[in-house]
Amino acid sequence: MRYLMLTIEPDVPDRGPTPDLDRWVADHDASGTRVTGSRLRPAADTRRVTVRDGRSIVTDGPFTESKEVIGGFDIIEAPDLDAALAIAASYPGARDGLVEVHPYWPVEGPVDGPVDDEPPGA
Repeated sequence: MRYLMLTIEPDVPDRGPTPDLDRWVADHDASGTRVTGSRLRPAADTRRVTVRDGRSIVTDGPFTESKEVIGGFDIIEAPDLDAALAIAASYPGARDGLVEVHPYWPVEGPVDGPVDDEPPGA
């Protein structure tokens, strides 16, 4: 099953990759548990798009008074939630920030086919 990991960190200037992060990425790329991932630009570079009455509205970020931002994401493949949580716990950013783990909604058939609307564990 796939999971989206969101790295939540203090809104500070980008610290860039670290040896621990490089090692985590390399280990999980090699094992096949990491599908993809990336750091994200600062919250000030974010845009929000809404459509109201057929008109697109674009709002510049940041959007909240939070001192934390989504700093990056990874899509991981794990056999179950416990395994996904163990992968998240090994993520270096979990030491000074936090990691949210979001299970993908199961999809039956082709990607453009019908969607199974039962949530995981239902």
